Amino acid sequence: MSTRHKPTIDDEATAPGVSRPTGSTALHDRDRASPDRRDLVPLSIHDLEYRPLGGAPTLRWQHSGWLAHPLPAGELTPANMIMLEFIHALSTAASRRNHHLLLAAGDDSGLRDIRELIGSSTVDAFVLATVAPHDPRIALLARRGIPFASFGRTEPGTPQSWVDIDNRSAVSSLTTGLIRQGHSTVAFLGYAPQGRWDVEREGGYQDALTAADLPTIAATPEPDGPAVQHAIDALLDGNRPPTAIVTGSDVLAAAVYAAAAQRGIQIGTDLAVTGFDGSLIGRMLTPALTTLAIPTGDIAQRLVDRVLRELDEPGDEPGELIMPERVVGASASLPDR
Repeated sequence: MSTRHKPTIDDEATAPGVSRPTGSTALHDRDRASPDRRDLVPLSIHDLEYRPLGGAPTLRWQHSGWLAHPLPAGELTPANMIMLEFIHALSTAASRRNHHLLLAAGDDSGLRDIRELIGSSTVDAFVLATVAPHDPRIALLARRGIPFASFGRTEPGTPQSWVDIDNRSAVSSLTTGLIRQGHSTVAFLGYAPQGRWDVEREGGYQDALTAADLPTIAATPEPDGPAVQHAIDALLDGNRPPTAIVTGSDVLAAAVYAAAAQRGIQIGTDLAVTGFDGSLIGRMLTPALTTLAIPTGDIAQRLVDRVLRELDEPGDEPGELIMPERVVGASASLPDR
């Protein structure tokens, strides 16, 4: 990983080939600067993403006590309960390390927020979530040598400062448990891929059914109400309805509960249902939902600890892959692992 370096007034003066005093004057007292120097320095500012903070004539990269968490548009929807819980856990984890959490909810990609925060020097480092393959936010931070940690794996060749859930192994193990319990018609209900996690959760289900030589029944609708309802109707009203449904989220599990109730199907007796997340929505269901709970508190603390280590002494730590906690409720009894 590259040596951490934030742009300073010296960088701004050096890049366009002007002296430090001239660069400072052009930034903070434009009327005194000559027109040619005044016009030259801002070009460098744009390239280096430097922004004066609070009127101070010089900047050094001193710890501000703030960690930034950029939020892509749509991440704070009411249905995304697990992300709301993660943000709360992240704020608590930062506080334990004497830092504050700054939420930046701006453009779709989050790049604008990151560039502005880098330029303003208001934060020490970044904690990212909902990481996509070849995520441009990761590329920007890695290119600039800015400390970050991410909930979600980064690509090979980029800093491996991440913590992630082993979605595939967890769902495979859970599904295998249902098969061992005697279920031979097991369906999967997930979302059309919104990220790597959706693909991995369906993949874990496919692994378990293939290993047991059983046919797969997978439905992956777009994440909107009518599409999800149509997919559930097709599963429950088909010629051979499943005796167990593995879902990719607690929200989807709750939708299955509602559809089953309309048909007089008893969850846990007539139909086994499992979830994923361990969110508040899942914890409110009756009978209690069997689910894979994401340990948001543990993940948040690991991320904060990692990013602060990166801030103090950049290194080459590998990423961390952890298993979610299996919570067994009455919705699906499972044998011991």
